[in-house]
Amino acid sequence: MKFKLILAILCLLQNSYLIAQTKENKNYGKVTYERILNFEGNPKTTDFSLFFNPDFSIFYEERIEPKEETTLKPSSDNEFDLAFDVKFNGSKYIVLTDFIKDSIQSQVSLFRDGKQKTYIVEEKINNIKWNITQEFKTISGFKAQKAEGLFRGRRYIAWFTNEIPIKYGPWKLNGLPGLILSVFDDKNEVMFYAKSIKVPFNSASISNNEFSFSDDYDKISLSEYIKLKNQQVEEVKKLFSSKLPRGAKMETTKSKSNDIELEYEETIKD
Repeated sequence: MKFKLILAILCLLQNSYLIAQTKENKNYGKVTYERILNFEGNPKTTDFSLFFNPDFSIFYEERIEPKEETTLKPSSDNEFDLAFDVKFNGSKYIVLTDFIKDSIQSQVSLFRDGKQKTYIVEEKINNIKWNITQEFKTISGFKAQKAEGLFRGRRYIAWFTNEIPIKYGPWKLNGLPGLILSVFDDKNEVMFYAKSIKVPFNSASISNNEFSFSDDYDKISLSEYIKLKNQQVEEVKKLFSSKLPRGAKMETTKSKSNDIELEYEETIKD
C-alpha cells in the first residue's frame, strides 16, 4: 500500500512537471512575419523573424542586401528628373524589446556625411492602450481575438491569440495578452502577417537570455534619432547635387511622408 502511494505521488509530480514544462515552452518561440509597406500604391514586402522568451524578444530583418541605384529621366526638353533610390548595403533592422528593463533598442541606419552610419536607438516601451473586442476568427489554426490601438499617429487593428500567452508582436507593437498573429493600420499602409509559428523554439542565445548589439555602433536616444533623421534630407540633397551634370540646378518638392511612425510623444520631441 505504501509502495502504491509513493508511486502515485511520483506520477503526480512527473505530470505536474510536464505540464509546467509545456507551459514554459510556450514562452520560447520563433515567428516569421511578412511586413508590407504600401505607400502611394507601391507595396514593398520584407520578411522578419521574431524570437522570444519570457524576458525579451528580437525582431530581426531577413533580406538580401540591395544595391544603390541612380537614374536620370527627361521630364521636358530642358529638364531632367533625378530619381535616386538610396539603399544601404549594411546593417539590418533589428528591434530588441526588453520587458524587464522596460526598454526598446533598435538597430537603424542613417545617411550621414555621404555614407551609411549605424546607430542603436534607445527608448522606453510605449504602453499601447489596446481596446480588446469580442470579435474572433481563426488564423493559422489559432483562435484569434481582435484589438485596436493607437501608436505614433496610426490606428492599428491587431489579431492576437491567447493560446500563446506572451505579450509580444512584430516591430514595436506589443502589450496584448497573447501573441499578435496579424496587425495592420486602418489605411492599409503598414501590415504584418505571421507566415510561420514555431512554439516551442529554443536557441542558445534566447534560452540563456543573451543578446547584445555590436559595440561598434553609437547609442543614441529616440529624440536624437529624430533630429538626425530629419537632417537626412539635406544629406541626400548633397548627394544628389554631386551626381548632377555641371551647371545643372536642383529643385525639390515636399512629398507625403512614408514613415511608419508619423508622430511622437511630446516628451520625446522635447
